[in-house]
Amino acid sequence: MANNPFEGISRAFKRAIEEHGRLLDEEMNRVQQEVQSAMAQVRDEMQRVGAELRRAIDEIQRHEATPPHWEEIVIEPEPVDRSLKKEKGSKKKKPRRKPPGTAAAPVKPRPKPKPLVGGAEAPIE
Repeated sequence: MANNPFEGISRAFKRAIEEHGRLLDEEMNRVQQEVQSAMAQVRDEMQRVGAELRRAIDEIQRHEATPPHWEEIVIEPEPVDRSLKKEKGSKKKKPRRKPPGTAAAPVKPRPKPKPLVGGAEAPIE
């Protein structure tokens, strides 16, 4: 019997780990190549779109540099609103409505004092 009873299993386990590591490296290289080719396609597409955009901007600037033909431009007046009612936008915020049953309790009014006339003194009660 060997000193280590798991020696055979550990060798097989190490081989399996090395095999999986090799397969993982191969897969990572394949994915990296795909990503690089996709990035190259995106870069080419961005350059193409950038060139089209530059041409369009140049065309707009060239078009704006030439004087417009004023006789060809027709300006139509905006239709006038002849309705009688015009809605006004209320800028003041309406107070929130209170729920039913929350009416304020009646308050007894304070008596208004009458001013004293002719230098009279206030009555003592």
